[in-house]
Amino acid sequence: MEIKLRGIAVSPGIAIGPAYPFQLQALEIPRHEISDVDSEQARLDEAFNDARESLTALHEQTREELGETHAAIFHSHLDMLDDVAFKPEIERRLKEEKLNVESLVDDLITSYVNMMQQIEDPLFRERTMDFIDIGKRVLANLLDDEPETLEDLEQPSIIAAHDLSPSETANMDMPNTLGIASDEGGPTSHMAILARAFEIPSVVGLQRVSKQVSHNDQMIVDGINGYVILRPSNETLAYYEHLKSNFEADRMVLVDATTDGTCVTQDGTEVATYANIEFFQETQHNARKLSQGIGLYRTEFMFMNRNTLPTEEEQYNTYSSVIKAMNPLPVTMRTLDLGGDKVIASITDDKEMNPQLGWRSIRLCLDRPDIFKAQLRAMLRASVFGDTKIMFPMITGIDEFREAKQIVEEVKNDLTARGIDFDPNVPLGTMIEVPAAVMIADKLAEECDFFSMGTNDLIQYCLAVDRVNKRTAHLYQPTHMAVLRMIKQTIDEADKAGIPCTVCGEMAGDSMLTELLLGIGVRHFSMSPVNLPLIRAEIANTTIPQAKRLAKKILDMGAVSDITAFLEERHIARDTVNLMRQKQATQDS
Repeated sequence: MEIKLRGIAVSPGIAIGPAYPFQLQALEIPRHEISDVDSEQARLDEAFNDARESLTALHEQTREELGETHAAIFHSHLDMLDDVAFKPEIERRLKEEKLNVESLVDDLITSYVNMMQQIEDPLFRERTMDFIDIGKRVLANLLDDEPETLEDLEQPSIIAAHDLSPSETANMDMPNTLGIASDEGGPTSHMAILARAFEIPSVVGLQRVSKQVSHNDQMIVDGINGYVILRPSNETLAYYEHLKSNFEADRMVLVDATTDGTCVTQDGTEVATYANIEFFQETQHNARKLSQGIGLYRTEFMFMNRNTLPTEEEQYNTYSSVIKAMNPLPVTMRTLDLGGDKVIASITDDKEMNPQLGWRSIRLCLDRPDIFKAQLRAMLRASVFGDTKIMFPMITGIDEFREAKQIVEEVKNDLTARGIDFDPNVPLGTMIEVPAAVMIADKLAEECDFFSMGTNDLIQYCLAVDRVNKRTAHLYQPTHMAVLRMIKQTIDEADKAGIPCTVCGEMAGDSMLTELLLGIGVRHFSMSPVNLPLIRAEIANTTIPQAKRLAKKILDMGAVSDITAFLEERHIARDTVNLMRQKQATQDS
């Protein structure tokens, strides 16, 4: 019988194929008293050493195949393995309770997981898989057990799992992975990030898919709408085969129509379209093929999923790889944007009452010049390999920008004194993502080389809505009049000052808003690479006069419900894919 489950779509596309249920076998953990403590200690030492060796090998393999950013997770696992509270706690209990070490390791994993599951922050909960990954590795060594892996799938399959650890994801047989469905996970999990990088349709947060699927069951993953269908009926299967065919055909139409050259509106206005990336791997896909550069390189992801800070050399190697891969296209790197919903234990371990309003982003960097300068040195050193720009997040005033700029000058002087090459003319810009920055955009424009509008945070701060709070999600409204006016005001001030202003939040990748943003004055868009084909096609099917008329009509409306309803109706009527097909047919004839 057909079963339909609803989860969170984290990587778009439709996958249809046989299921491969991946469930780690529950280890049988013996529990008994021991008489020879020294012998048990030796077994524990050997298990930890073997785990360290395998993690080191996995780190090197991942670094070679996917780059240092993806490999950093295993550097973090090595740090966890050597954590002062992990092994010593087992050793303490071994001496006091004289129980076999397998049972003590299992106890520690269980207590840690129970504690972490009580924490509401999803980023902290996702760290649970890291600890389980390490603990299971040690247990497998103690029990001489060879765990199942996803390295070599017998046939193209959809992986269904309770959750996938970083180790399991890194070893996944990507060419044969049609789709992924998991009970747990979120959009920021290592698996979700890799799935997007490899363009594998994925849905997470399904709660019970791993319990309801059997080997080779027919399965559908709808990574567009967030559904997973088990054992679909013939009618459902036909519907999704049609949807999959249309999705892939539409995507090819858009890709073919928008790959070459700059993006131009119907009336000849050039519009720049850039990609937002987090990892080097993304430069190998649409970011390199379809964009005109990187408009937002979120460097903080290199700092996440690890217990120690990345060294300057690690950062330099990663930034250099991205800049080289995109050369001669520009790469705009955002300095460390931690805090808020991106908590890093090695830096932001204090619990704040209002983290989104607290010690985060540029505030953190200015208070920790050691971290800030190491990152800036790495960025400037990497700038010799291509067109590089640097921007600062969450600037709220002129003084903050000047202080950040002064630190850049200090780093430049240091590099010059040491005889290290860098581009002395790297442009410096600011994110416009708080209302304060919008209100002084005219003055900031006198100080900056460029603006970049982070609409995700701008909406949050403008409307006083926590964007990761389920209870207030309905109040997070991109089409709120206040938000639209702030975007227009910022664009206007940037135009007056003669500096570019890029919209790089999720609004930039929403095709329903493209024509409106063009009408407001946006001429630089930066978005997730997967959205580039459709947005470029939307731009190509718009004229600036019609976009301005639309913007004027919208800005006279006021109510969010009226604006949204109007845009939805207009978006359906435009049907960009069909317009592109007609255009191609006309050109072919």
